[in-house]
Amino acid sequence: MKRNWKKVLGLLLALCLVASLFAACGGGTDSSTSSSGESGASSQQESGAEAGDSNFNATGLPIVNEPVSLTFLYVKGASLRDLNENSMFQEMERATNVHIDWQYAGDADWAEQKSLLLAGGDLPDVFFGNNSLGDMDILTNLDLFVPVEDYIDQYCPNIKAAYDAEPIMRKLVTQSDGHIYTLSSKLPMRPKACDIPFINQKWLDNLNLEMPTTVDEWYNVLKAFKEQDANGNGDPNDEVPLSGSGKGDMFDWIRYINPWGITDSLETNYLALEQETGEPIFIPADERYKEAVQFFEKLYAEGIMDQEYFTQDGSQSDAKLKNEEVSLVGTGIAWEVSSATNPHSDEYVPMLPLAGPRGDRYVRGNDGIIIYRRNEFTVTTACEHPEIAMRWADYYSSDDISIQSYWGPFGEALEKADDGTITFLDPPEGKTGDVWYWEITCRDYGPKYVSPETEAKIQLPADSGDGAKLACDEDFKEFVAQPYPQVNYTPEQMDEISKLTVDIYKYVKESWANWIVNGGIENDWDGYIAQLNQMGLERLMEIYQEALDAYNAG
Repeated sequence: MKRNWKKVLGLLLALCLVASLFAACGGGTDSSTSSSGESGASSQQESGAEAGDSNFNATGLPIVNEPVSLTFLYVKGASLRDLNENSMFQEMERATNVHIDWQYAGDADWAEQKSLLLAGGDLPDVFFGNNSLGDMDILTNLDLFVPVEDYIDQYCPNIKAAYDAEPIMRKLVTQSDGHIYTLSSKLPMRPKACDIPFINQKWLDNLNLEMPTTVDEWYNVLKAFKEQDANGNGDPNDEVPLSGSGKGDMFDWIRYINPWGITDSLETNYLALEQETGEPIFIPADERYKEAVQFFEKLYAEGIMDQEYFTQDGSQSDAKLKNEEVSLVGTGIAWEVSSATNPHSDEYVPMLPLAGPRGDRYVRGNDGIIIYRRNEFTVTTACEHPEIAMRWADYYSSDDISIQSYWGPFGEALEKADDGTITFLDPPEGKTGDVWYWEITCRDYGPKYVSPETEAKIQLPADSGDGAKLACDEDFKEFVAQPYPQVNYTPEQMDEISKLTVDIYKYVKESWANWIVNGGIENDWDGYIAQLNQMGLERLMEIYQEALDAYNAG
């Protein structure tokens, strides 16, 4: 019988002088054993699918005739309700006869916990959610995970139909050896455009300024914001025309360089696609990046760009944007404008992509990360009944469960009419819809998929973040740039990338911040490129090209 995962992991971490790492959420039942009160190997054999399939049903519900328990590990964010309390999962257990022993780790120290667990801990049956395991975790530990492509073909009609309808979902998770070790997901009703530029329309009106359409016009507007009392409170010095945070990395800032003709993905790899040729670009080594840095160097030198940009974290820059008394920030970029600019949402409006020096008008595309995801459901070799786990995953991937996992359970957050129309119930008093959805769902967790036919019956509230984002998308989707995709790497490629990027990324970030604050990119550029190549940039780009070629050929 498999040992209790929580107890063994606790012992492992104690030996490593790391105490109290996991918060266990569940009844402590042995994984993959009957939860009906029986225990021991004989009970497993009687209730398990491997014993002549006497308990396992290959189709229909319940999945098993007598209850079976599986252990799922997920990484819990602060706003996520304990999944044991989720009424959708409770209903799934009644329908499937599969009890999930939900166990969670906190996201703050998960990296250390995960390393210990993969190195020798007693594994859960399933890692649930794409924030639990990354590509590197899977590729470097393939012996710990079960190839599931045969289970998909045999037992997973919903997943198979999704992969047939959306081939990118299969491509995302098919490794170079031809196996599928983890499941992908498509989030419902996602916009094509990702981060949206916005500007304070009230400030424009106060100063009789037109909406900027080019970066040069934008500069003139920001300069006016800086030099005049744009917010009208009598203090001409409290305006911050452009704010944000570069303390941790440059990925907040890099969203601003779209007008120079290069648009990154949401992955933190500094990669973009050349839109005309489809070739990978390492953004910090491109001449257009150099031009963008020079532009922002000017903004910083003139006090237009927040002088605390490189010392404040995201919460500090967000506090400026959400200042209660009066609006302080002139422009920015956000996923959804109204929620980002509250309590001054009535002052801000989306700003269409600016034309750059070559006339390029781009907005970051969404496909790679926000719409399609991978590593959502990974079955480990500790799972004695992978066929049960995969049938559970397939049920989770059905339209109704996918919708409830994303927005909340029927009867609590949603209402489904007899004709299939899905409407949203009012949140409890004191809750906003978007916050409430995050509390009562597992929104970004698991291998969900909603068919286009069902999506057409979902009536999003216009004042919700999702509804507002989709409405705004109509104006922005024509400017969407195709991002560098989520390609697959061989274990050897992944290992080489991880080694090469340590020094390269560090050097890129240090150089970027120094140039914007102190200038000098023009004189330093040739030496900077030479240093990057010495660190292995040319080899790194060869790997990215090889992986992209394999992805495109797949």
